[in-house]
Amino acid sequence: MAVMTSNKYGKILVSDEAVAMCAHRAASECYGVMELVSKGFTDSVSSLFKKNAATKGVRVTTTDNRIFIDLFVILKEGVLADAVSESLRSVVTYSVESFTGMRVKAVNVHVVGTKE
Repeated sequence: MAVMTSNKYGKILVSDEAVAMCAHRAASECYGVMELVSKGFTDSVSSLFKKNAATKGVRVTTTDNRIFIDLFVILKEGVLADAVSESLRSVVTYSVESFTGMRVKAVNVHVVGTKE
């Protein structure tokens, strides 16, 4: 799927993959995030064959031009998971809304583990 908006210049269509790439970049630059990881075993296997790892750990769902984002992260050991999760929500929401010009309905952060 994709999100679509229109303005005086015409219609703009943004793919889910482009939104995922934007979210991945914003999340990977957030303090406390060690890495974004695959969502499950089938995603791990399919990522072996994909050339684009820029969407790893990000699931984007669009419904009625509303954007829902799931992030799967490994955090740095010793950081407060709640604080980093809230920071991730804010940073990713801001980045995606700036990129697409549309509202992000929800950013769900799934902490998979910690790493030193």
